[in-house]
Order: sequence, then structure tokens, then C-alpha cells
Amino acid sequence: MMDLTDTICALSTPPGRSGIAIVRVSGSQSIELFRRIFACKKSCEQPVFRQALLGRIIDPLNKSEIDEAIAICFAGPNSYTGEDMVEFSIHGSPVLIAELIDSLCRLGARLAEPGEFSLRAFVNGRLDLTQAEAINDIIHATTLYQAKVAARQHSGALAQQLKPVKDQIIDIIVNLESAVEFVEENLPTDARDQIARKLEQIRRSLKDWIESYRKGRIIREGFSMAIIGRPNVGKSSIFNALLAQDRSIVAEIPGTTRDLISEYMNIGGIPVRLLDTAGIQRSDDHIEKLGMDRSFQAMADTDAILLVVDISRPRSGLDSELRQQLSHLSCITVMNKSDLISKWSAAEKREFADAWPYVEVSAKTGSGIEELRSAILKGLLGTDGIYQDTVLITNLRHVQNIEAAEKHLEEASAALGEGLSEEFALVHLHKGLKRLGAITGETGVEDLLTEVFSRFCIGK
Repeated sequence: MMDLTDTICALSTPPGRSGIAIVRVSGSQSIELFRRIFACKKSCEQPVFRQALLGRIIDPLNKSEIDEAIAICFAGPNSYTGEDMVEFSIHGSPVLIAELIDSLCRLGARLAEPGEFSLRAFVNGRLDLTQAEAINDIIHATTLYQAKVAARQHSGALAQQLKPVKDQIIDIIVNLESAVEFVEENLPTDARDQIARKLEQIRRSLKDWIESYRKGRIIREGFSMAIIGRPNVGKSSIFNALLAQDRSIVAEIPGTTRDLISEYMNIGGIPVRLLDTAGIQRSDDHIEKLGMDRSFQAMADTDAILLVVDISRPRSGLDSELRQQLSHLSCITVMNKSDLISKWSAAEKREFADAWPYVEVSAKTGSGIEELRSAILKGLLGTDGIYQDTVLITNLRHVQNIEAAEKHLEEASAALGEGLSEEFALVHLHKGLKRLGAITGETGVEDLLTEVFSRFCIGK
């Protein structure tokens, strides 16, 4: 565990050249360092907190000017970290940034470890652990939608939802502890039944959160999607249409795409790695076989598959073979070239898609592409669509703790149902409560802190 009692400094804006760079200082010596390194344009014996002060950064060795800057001082506990804190805004030259940080370190500050500012905010009660992790998610968001979901977590939504659940468990523990304390009076059967019903209600809430992780993981991390089909059905055209740009080469010659082509995009604010694959066919050509091997590997590795067929031509045996190979997976059938006369009957389309959803599109005209995007989201996130106002579990650590808590509550309920002593149920209830507390950092976090905050960037 890093030392949290000294004064730290770090660049809080991205490294490199920029118009403005912000260097943060936090700790008990922050204001003293400010006085020694910053000369206000206007005379001020004491710093004015939470006000921008114009002045000059002074080299503590030779008293020369490093740069003109703006400084803002914050008095603990009313700062981001809960400690005395200073933010210097200087011109974004790497030379000036390095000189300022070197000067601060010469005066006694220490270069911050990754995530140390947020770690201090957590230790000082300014953030709970879910809020701190959400900061990292906001920083690494690649779409506005991801940032909004992370911002909701940062607002403390998950902690607010967990609190009544933990309060109910505490109430049950108090009830059972009382029964243990007054051992001569057995807990009435109806009380046991009532507690079992409360536990079942709590477990349903936990299971809903566990189920939400399937969506939450996709929203937080994005997903990959492969476009599969036999040669010349328009896979590359679908790829380009979804990207809204000509990324993949399109030609009338079958087998134009011989290797995987990938590109990043977003659908409904969710990041997608889209893969255009080589056409699947019978071939003795070594290069084509290598391309098809990669296509099959993509099918196994991706989260979603689009099977493209050409409905302007009669149904091919290769289409049926590929459909059979994918029968154990959940795919979306893309019936391309809807701008031409269809050689597939309505019955053939339904029979081919079977339980899979299908969308008729024209990659050439763009018809049906938006419907395809909607079908992709529906296939991944279900009929409820994307997250709106309910709490969504997006973090693997969170869902693992909730799963463990739900299991402990199940065992506590079983112990009560089997007529065992209240102590057996209490053991599991305390363990379940501890696992829920570990989510927000209230209990059992000693071994988590370094791992969680080490993933942050320097200066956060």
C-alpha cells in the first residue's frame, strides 16, 4: 500500500503538447508549496480558496520565472481528495510541465502513483469505491453513451440502490442475533417463514442485478461482430454500409475479400469491432482456405454474427450448409440486395431464418440498414433495449460480489428452512453483507485498493 500521508503531484491532463496543462498537488504541504513556487500578480499574503489566481511559477533554486500560470487552491476536506490541494494551469509545453513537477518534487512533493488522487478521495470519504471506479470508466469511455452510463455510476446510483438491500439484511441479522441472545426462547416458525420470504425478495433483486451484467458488460466494453456468408453475397457492401464509409474493397469478382478486415464503429452508443470475413465456399486454393479458416475462427470468437445471403439469386446449397454450421449459434440473417427482384419466396425466407431474426436490406441503396442496426442491439440487449434509468452492473468485480452475496443468502435461507440453529444462518448472512459492502468499499477492501486504483492514469 502506498504512503497516503505525504504530498503528491502529477500532470492531470494528457501528456504531450497542448494549449493548457493542469498539474495537481495534494497533501498537507500543498499550500506551503504554493506559497514557495507561485507569485501572484496581485499582492496576497494568504491564498484565496476556490478562486483563480493569476501569477508566475518561480524556480525555487534561482528564482527565475518558469511560466505565467493560473492557480486554484482548495482547502481540505472540501477538495477532490479531501486534503489541501492546488491546481496549476500552465502552458502545455512538455518542457514547462517537467520543470514545474521537478520544482515541486525538489520542495518535498512526491510524484503520484497511478490513481493515487482518487484513492485519497476514497480513503478520505469523498468517494465510495463504485464512484471511484466510475471515474476510470468515464475517462476511458469511447462513446457519449458509455460516458453517460459511467456518470450515473459516479453519481452514486449503485450505492444508493445497495443501501436498502443491506439495511434489510442487517435487520434480519439483528432479528436472528436476538433469538441467539435469548436462547431459551426459540424463534417462532412464522418468524422463520417471514425471514425466508424477505431473503427471497432480496435474492430476486440481486439476481436482477446479476442478469443486468450481460448488458452492462457489452455497454462498458463493447462487442465484436463478424459478417459471414458465401462469396459475392455483399458482405463487404454490408460492412461498408454499417460503417457509412468505403472501408472494404467491393467488386463483382467472387472472393475479393481473402482476409479479415476489421474496423471500429458504434451502434446506439455501444462500441463495435466489425469484422468483414472471407467468403465461405468449396475451394482447393491454399490462400482461400487460409482466409476461410480465419472466417470460422471469427465465428467462434465474436459476440454476434451476421449471416448474409443474396436474395436476388436462387437459394444456394452453400447457404444451407453455412446455415446448418451456425445452427447452434444465435445469429441475424441479413437478406441483401432487396433493391432487386427477389428469387426467394416469403416462405423460403422464413424457413431459412427459422428462429433467427432476419432483415431485408440493400447495401447499395442503404434501405434496411437502420432496421439492421436495431436488430443487432435487440439481439444483444434483449427486447428492453439499451439501459435507461435502472441500475446496471457494468463491472466484473461488482457482479462477482453480488453473485457471492446471493449464494450466501440462499444458504442462510436453506439453514432456516431446515430448522438449523440461527447461528448457521447468521454466518452466511454476515458473509453476504460483507460481500455487498466490498462493492462500495465499506468492508473487506484492503486487498482491493491497490489493484483497483493502479489501473488509473497518472494524475487521477
